[in-house]
Amino acid sequence: MKLRLLCLFALLFLPFVSVRAQNRTVIDKEAGSIFQTPDGFSYSEYGAFVGSAPTGSLDPSALVVVYGRFDKFAPSDTTMVRGFPYSALRTYESQQVAAGKPPIFVTATYEGKSRPVYFSWSLGLVNGVPTAPSSNWQYAVNVQDSRFVNFWIDNYVRPILLTPSYSTQNVWVELDECSFSWSLFGVLDDNNHFVAGVTWDSSFPQNASQYLSGVASFFNQVHAAGPDIKTMPNVGSMSDPTQFQTVFANIPGALTENIYGWYPSPSAYSRNAWYQQNFTYFSWLGSQNKVAILRAALPSGDSNALLSSFVVYSLLKGPNFFFAPGGSTASTNINPSEWTGMRAALGNPTSALTSAQLSSAGIGYRLYSRNYSNGTVYLNLSGTSQTIKLNTAVKHWDPNGNEITQLVLPDAAGSYVINEQNILPAPSISPRVATAVTDPVMVTITSNTSGATTRYTLNGSAPGTTSPIYTGPFEISGNAVVSASEFMTGYNPSWPSNATFAVNPSLPTVQFSPSSATGSAGAYYPVISLSAVPAEAVTVDYTVHSPSGTTTTGTVTFLPNNTYRFFPITVTGASGTETTVTITSAVNASVGLTHTLTYTVQ
Repeated sequence: MKLRLLCLFALLFLPFVSVRAQNRTVIDKEAGSIFQTPDGFSYSEYGAFVGSAPTGSLDPSALVVVYGRFDKFAPSDTTMVRGFPYSALRTYESQQVAAGKPPIFVTATYEGKSRPVYFSWSLGLVNGVPTAPSSNWQYAVNVQDSRFVNFWIDNYVRPILLTPSYSTQNVWVELDECSFSWSLFGVLDDNNHFVAGVTWDSSFPQNASQYLSGVASFFNQVHAAGPDIKTMPNVGSMSDPTQFQTVFANIPGALTENIYGWYPSPSAYSRNAWYQQNFTYFSWLGSQNKVAILRAALPSGDSNALLSSFVVYSLLKGPNFFFAPGGSTASTNINPSEWTGMRAALGNPTSALTSAQLSSAGIGYRLYSRNYSNGTVYLNLSGTSQTIKLNTAVKHWDPNGNEITQLVLPDAAGSYVINEQNILPAPSISPRVATAVTDPVMVTITSNTSGATTRYTLNGSAPGTTSPIYTGPFEISGNAVVSASEFMTGYNPSWPSNATFAVNPSLPTVQFSPSSATGSAGAYYPVISLSAVPAEAVTVDYTVHSPSGTTTTGTVTFLPNNTYRFFPITVTGASGTETTVTITSAVNASVGLTHTLTYTVQ
């Protein structure tokens, strides 16, 4: 117990900013799903769900993630549920070309002919010849083209992906097939054989580096034009892994479909690729406090699969991560009760992932480790069994509760050691917010252990046996770091849950974000934002002024804990004409300086 007290004492003296940076800002329920359903537990236990959960069955604060695409499309996409409007983009491109502007779909000249550029995975190539129906062939688009970005937002994301979930609090957009390699694209020659690596025509990126810059430009433009759009790319490989941070600098989250993909007998390629890419990618995302859902596809019959995948998750884990273990072929998720005890025993990360190369066979032949409040996780991908000597001045236990002085890890296996046993699960705190909130804030703490006593503090210090007992929701009206722990006779207290609140004593300000835009005539979706999460419902009235002089009015209502809303307007007029939208009044918010938006038809 002495070691535990030293750890808690050290935490008290961390700078405020550092403590805040490590606090969770999304729902405490750490179970995620990527196209999987519960196995022996309720949908309400999910904190993040990718797919279509039954209406009303998820926690209202859970992340609801809808499927989408962004850089390549097929004619058949139009027929999918919430499918991309492929035909409409082709029509828009034709209009732009007729007006003397460049095309949007990528072409490349090969053997004297300008040909469409395809994504190879969609062709079903056999011996270099497509076998998939041509309606499924995906055509590459110039994602850095602002015309496409505007079309993607106003004709796809807002009306097709987000509008059906407009009454849901926390909707994200998955972006599928985010494997960014120039070599995955190519053309078909005159004999219908796929040819990769053909230089794209001059209006498009000319090489792999420019291609990655174009992807980065897309995410940067979406961040600026659609700050309310929470993208969650399905991260895959990248032709230049060193560009990952540049490409994904402006995404709020990401996901991956299998963090256990190196199992069972990883090749040199797999070990090296995981070291250079997956471990690096998600460790960085975690360090940036971005949201991530990590699925682990567990093969049947492997008794160590859940433990090893949990170790990988723990190596990569950031404050806002979700774990989604499930069968390799089945569509069900493993009950969180099978791994939340391991999470409770370890506590919180106290260091970044570290690794040491232990073989000359390749840079990926490594022993990985990461320190936690109450122990250390280890993953052995070194190529041989490893014996880890433990500090005998402190007691250590393995996941089965055996006291040990050394940990023997076979190759391609993960495990952990802890320094204390019988640690209670931490309580949950709500709301969880990443922005300022409006005074007063009602805070709720939920115990995850029947019969336990919850104690809390408001200054970020670790709760002790003399700290106030939680008896029900309470108000805070100033900046605070709520810290809560569980206590029960016969058990060690839980590690604290912390939630930071920056409280704004005045009404939030509402204004447009951004305040100007350009695009084609037709549908457009202005975005209004609040400067802080409101304590009460906010409604906003607006007026639309068209180039013809007519006006229309409307009202927008913000959902609980939301700081962005969009609404549809119809833009008319010839190129160069302007439509303006003005916020005229607001309830429970003050109108900011940027109260008028101007939309100019291209």
